[in-house]
Amino acid sequence: MAMKVRQKREQSLVVVLAVFAVMLLGMGVLLSELWSLQGPRQSGFEEVFLSQSVRRVRLPAVRGKIYDTNGECLADSVPNYCIAVFTEEMRAPRSATANALELIHEIWVRVGRKPDISYREVQNHFAMTPSEPLVAWKNLDQASIARWRARFEEWTAPPKGSFLRRKIPGLDLGKPVVNGSIVLQADELRRRGTSTAANTLELVYEISTRLGIPRQVSFQNIKDHIYARRPLPLLAWKNLDEETMASWADVCSNLAGTDIYCLPARNYPAGEALAHLVGFTLEAAAISEEQGERIHFDLRGIEGKKGLEGTYNDLLEGEPGFKLVQIDVAGFHHLDLQTRPPKPGGDLQLAIDANIQQFAVDALAMKQDGEDPNLPVRGACVVLDPNNGDVLAMASSPSFNPNSYMQSKAYRQALLKDPSSRTYHRAVFGQYPPGSTFKPIVTLGVLAASPGYAETNHICRGYLMVGKRKMRCWNHNGHGEINLQQALMHSCNVYMFKMALNTGFEPIHDMAQQFGLGQYVGLFPNLDEVPEQKDLQYGSLPAIALNDTDLCNMSIGQGAITASPLQMAMAVAAIANGGTLYRPRLVKKWRTAPDEEYSRNPTWAIRRIDVPVVALELVRSGMYDVVQHEQGSAKKARVPGIDIAGKTGSAQYRKKVDGEVVNSVHTWMISYAPFDFPRYAVAMLVEDGNSGGNTIGPRLSALYQNIFEYDGTLNKEKI
Repeated sequence: MAMKVRQKREQSLVVVLAVFAVMLLGMGVLLSELWSLQGPRQSGFEEVFLSQSVRRVRLPAVRGKIYDTNGECLADSVPNYCIAVFTEEMRAPRSATANALELIHEIWVRVGRKPDISYREVQNHFAMTPSEPLVAWKNLDQASIARWRARFEEWTAPPKGSFLRRKIPGLDLGKPVVNGSIVLQADELRRRGTSTAANTLELVYEISTRLGIPRQVSFQNIKDHIYARRPLPLLAWKNLDEETMASWADVCSNLAGTDIYCLPARNYPAGEALAHLVGFTLEAAAISEEQGERIHFDLRGIEGKKGLEGTYNDLLEGEPGFKLVQIDVAGFHHLDLQTRPPKPGGDLQLAIDANIQQFAVDALAMKQDGEDPNLPVRGACVVLDPNNGDVLAMASSPSFNPNSYMQSKAYRQALLKDPSSRTYHRAVFGQYPPGSTFKPIVTLGVLAASPGYAETNHICRGYLMVGKRKMRCWNHNGHGEINLQQALMHSCNVYMFKMALNTGFEPIHDMAQQFGLGQYVGLFPNLDEVPEQKDLQYGSLPAIALNDTDLCNMSIGQGAITASPLQMAMAVAAIANGGTLYRPRLVKKWRTAPDEEYSRNPTWAIRRIDVPVVALELVRSGMYDVVQHEQGSAKKARVPGIDIAGKTGSAQYRKKVDGEVVNSVHTWMISYAPFDFPRYAVAMLVEDGNSGGNTIGPRLSALYQNIFEYDGTLNKEKI
């Protein structure tokens, strides 16, 4: 019996030992696995943790500068002072005021009318009479009441699968309107809980009230920011002046969760004078999906949209920096880990002379007899150096303020409705029939094909019958018998008709092409990739003349032919310099960073125009007579002490006024000076003028007067 008991005990002991051995083995395996998790795999877990808790934020660079030829700054980077709210600090229990503001904004969206209670009144209500109802809207009209009732029914409609209407804390389901007012139940708004958006809204109201400035962000903006850009500060105000910043330091610096933030912005000291040429910047577009794989958030900088700002955006914008931000489990900012600062953008130096540019702007603004004093002048003026193609001035009128354009959406919207098309760059993209300013090119085409025409006289009786059509000269009494040089001086249409009919279409067309009409100007190099804008720099040059009437119209710059003021400036510059057509040069030099050396942009001669020297001399003499001869059509363009050559033009067109089609003219003048050693070539156009001599002549005289006083050719005190 004792033996059996001992055997059973031994068997039990074996079982226990076996179980214990298995347990030890299991614990060993478990410890080994735990060691592997804590040891070799630890770095892997850290990588996963970091990848889930770290966000990459792109930081904008300081934009490069644009200078004129004398080093005067035309586009500068300035601080954009902002008031930032750090939403991660707004997660405290919300107040009754915050709850009321949140509800008021929700109602505001649905009523469509601003509340009749201020932030301070809401705040004081809960401080003084927290149990009393709060009247947020008073004296609503019937339309507002009907709108609110409909929106209220939608808002409180039962959720799907339920018969109970949704309860909105602070609103009485049975009384959405009380005696024409919307009343909030204050007792229900004193609930606790956390609402980052509501607390942020309350802080925004507090800052707005203390500083006396309107809010720039709505409640929806706040909610959108918390949803999509939570780790970043909310820029509740932007583009604030230094006075407001000083006030903030006095009355708001003690508020938790807010601080001053500074972003790069743009300033254009010349304002309207160079708006079309320099262009402007706006807030940069959101990051693309491809960029989003590498960048989580973007503190948006600015990017060029038009003009040189847009064309040279890649050079000017610099290289963005990056910041690694660690977020907490709720997605809010927790810690800045690492920062790579941005690199500033490069600079441009232009051929533009800001002083000559202002002279051109002022000349365009000079109203002449017969011009409506209540309407802005619509026109353009281009000043070139005929010896190398440098663009010294390029003005378009009317203009706009690029500083206001950047900062004010309302200003941008107003410009869209402005009938004078202020943002339209008439100097480059405006296409107009050149009128009689085309006659020198016609003359050169004829003389290149038939040199003997220089000695040919024609009789002008005020008209010429072309088939069955009577085509008139501007002088209905006729010019009598005149030679070619006189025809240029008097701008005789009949002489041009006869010369074109005798010579044919091809010589005129070929010469116009040599002068760059109907061809790409090449002012903005990156437009090669934007065909629809590139086409706007061509103008139009008909490939054929369908009949003699078309040919005659073309000979006086009418019909299908069009050109921009820039193209006509290039043409007259080629006449002035003896026959070299230059590509206009806006940018003289550039550098890719502020501490680097400049690289020069060379001048570029497009072609040497194939025309006899004697032909050029005849045309130049005719243009001299236009201004300097007593019978010239541009006597009003004279400047004492300076010999100026030029050609006036008036191009007829039709337009609608109050639904009726009326005739009007675009007035032109092309010119260069001084006559013997030209330094300036000018093309000026004014829409809906009187005549080239009367509308443009006085303006051109004022322009040259200012230019030659500025460069020292004329001594102002002696004139």
